[in-house]
Amino acid sequence: MKTFKIIDVSEHNGRIDWEQARKYIDGAIIRCGYGMDQKNQDDKYWKRNADECTRLGIPFGVYLYSYADTDTKSRSEAAHVLRCIKGYKLSYPVYYDLEEEKEGTRRQAVRGARIFADIVEAAGYQVGIYANENWYKTIIGSALDKYTKWVAKYSTKAPDVPNVDIWQYTSSGSVPGLTGNGGKVDVNHCYRDFSGGRKPAPKPDTSNPAISGGNAVIRDGQIHCNNFTGAAILVDGYDGPKTRKGAVMVLQTGINQDYRAGLVVDGIWGPASERALGSHYVCKGECQYMVTALEILLMLKGYNPQGVECPGSFGSGLDAAVRAYQRDHGLTVDGIAGRNTFMSLIA
Repeated sequence: MKTFKIIDVSEHNGRIDWEQARKYIDGAIIRCGYGMDQKNQDDKYWKRNADECTRLGIPFGVYLYSYADTDTKSRSEAAHVLRCIKGYKLSYPVYYDLEEEKEGTRRQAVRGARIFADIVEAAGYQVGIYANENWYKTIIGSALDKYTKWVAKYSTKAPDVPNVDIWQYTSSGSVPGLTGNGGKVDVNHCYRDFSGGRKPAPKPDTSNPAISGGNAVIRDGQIHCNNFTGAAILVDGYDGPKTRKGAVMVLQTGINQDYRAGLVVDGIWGPASERALGSHYVCKGECQYMVTALEILLMLKGYNPQGVECPGSFGSGLDAAVRAYQRDHGLTVDGIAGRNTFMSLIA
């Protein structure tokens, strides 16, 4: 199962370099504010964060921290969210953040969440509920099961709550581009493809014109290589030394995206890249960026995987291409792209 890496951010994370951060995340959930519909309770970085994610194509959703202890306040909190998100296209739900420990807010939590959700859903948005594992067990129970669940539990063990879509597993994560709050950020495993997930690979970069001739599949692979890594290799349809260097950059990029290895994407396969690849492999049914890398690497060798996606989905077309490549190059023909197959593809 593909797990998406999602960060959630607020003004406490300061000014984020989203250009840098987007290379290491699949999406974000941004705080728009807290409490009732008062502009002085908007998150100070909400608009900038939402604008940057929109500009860069980073899928995002929103959350509002609730202080509501009456129906009137719950309705005002819904109005607060709707005012903030007006004009934005959300990929993830609108989350109602329930964690305020005052007796009145605990007592209002379930009723208030339903009031909030009714208003936000009527405006056309999907609603989710954020709370920690203890709140779900002792306060919420199954009362809000109709809404998608985002559960906090800072542990290596997943929350003991049924049907969790997002698990916030740490508040001390690290993502390049985020330096506020001591460089610490909330990081989440997302098990549901809210954003439509796999995006078509970017259109060819016409700033590096293709030269006619060569192998058409390799030419397309070179275009995908440039878009995936920024390699800027010549698009000529020939598998030469610069294309081989681009192939290494493709694999380094896939490793960084899926395993957060922090490799320098330089096209040089050294000890750090060797360690980062380790015993990782991909096979049919998986969806991740290493599948994207595999698709591009096969194209650079002239094998057609029947499409490239970001992140890639390992389907029948790719399986057939992997087996054909393995058969032609004396590898075990099992359709599994492991160390030997990847090393052959970048050689």
